[in-house]
Amino acid sequence: MVLDEIQKQDSFAIYGAQVIAFGAYTAINGLTGRKPDFFVVGSRDAKPQEGLNGNLEVIDGIEVCHIDACPKDMFILVAVTELVQKEVIPFLKDNGYTNFLALTQYEEHVLMSKYYENIGRFPTLEALRGLSPDCSDWTKARASARELDLRMYEVCNHRDSILSSKPSLKEYEYPIQAGAALSDKEITELKDNTGDNISLKNRQYCEMTASYWVWKNIKCGWKGIEHYRRHLLVRPELLRNDVDVVLPLPYICYPSELYQFGRFVREDVRKALFTALKHVHPDEYDDYLKVLNGPYQYTYNMVCARNDVFDEYCRWFFEITGYMETMQGDVPDIRDTRALSYVAEVLTNIYFMTNPAGLKIYHVQKEIYV
Repeated sequence: MVLDEIQKQDSFAIYGAQVIAFGAYTAINGLTGRKPDFFVVGSRDAKPQEGLNGNLEVIDGIEVCHIDACPKDMFILVAVTELVQKEVIPFLKDNGYTNFLALTQYEEHVLMSKYYENIGRFPTLEALRGLSPDCSDWTKARASARELDLRMYEVCNHRDSILSSKPSLKEYEYPIQAGAALSDKEITELKDNTGDNISLKNRQYCEMTASYWVWKNIKCGWKGIEHYRRHLLVRPELLRNDVDVVLPLPYICYPSELYQFGRFVREDVRKALFTALKHVHPDEYDDYLKVLNGPYQYTYNMVCARNDVFDEYCRWFFEITGYMETMQGDVPDIRDTRALSYVAEVLTNIYFMTNPAGLKIYHVQKEIYV
């Protein structure tokens, strides 16, 4: 649908200037050869004189403009998260923009799946099984979650926002309270402060305290992590022996993942990560840098994997962050902020992009709830 709409237009703009917008641009350009006239940003509270809200002025040679510079009759592809779309779409309507299309999560998944298939990267689980992206043509289940012993842990926290549309849980999804040791409020039956745990470090690690708990305390066929507002749409009947890991499709960063990481942490945290990577894995360090300087980024630390694969990923991960913790005297943000949770996304990306064990990695849609 997105590509069809773009092909109908003489010209178009993309609303947004971050990973969703750049991914959409890359896919549209790669599949059709079309480029937007410009990227546009700004909303009800952002006036032209206030600049571009921290966005780059130029993306891949294309200007980033305030929305006021966009002609009212130009077609606009709204390529931001659906949470932001709730603000942007009323703003566009109120200001006379009527020719626009919001890129839904499903349409984004379809668009990026087509692009990645075209370049031979990041295959989807649906394509492996010869199905449509929404699996609507799947009629015969091959294996149930119970037969696979699949357990996905939905990470919750006592500070979570109230959702307007809370997802219903499948039989294999279990809510777990992360940071339970830091709160007297009980929001789930399962908590990350039992058994072998690092629940007290939740302010630094966020959802990764739950990942640590699953690593140390759960043994099953398949296991994974998702969030109370972000789910990995794993279909257990599609998991077989030819799959080791299921991840969301990666975002495409401009100009690199390292630049994206730098938007959320200070320079001393970045240097501490480099130091830890080089100390713990000196032989692989150059390969890690290639990933960091590349465009692709797995986000949200959502992973579904075979038991031994998940455990090895966590062992690798926490060895590196453990070394970073020894530097917190010189880099206070490691101790005093959630910097390690941003480091976590980078490490998850490095691990599965370099894929040292030759894992069979496939991808499914993620669903973000608002």
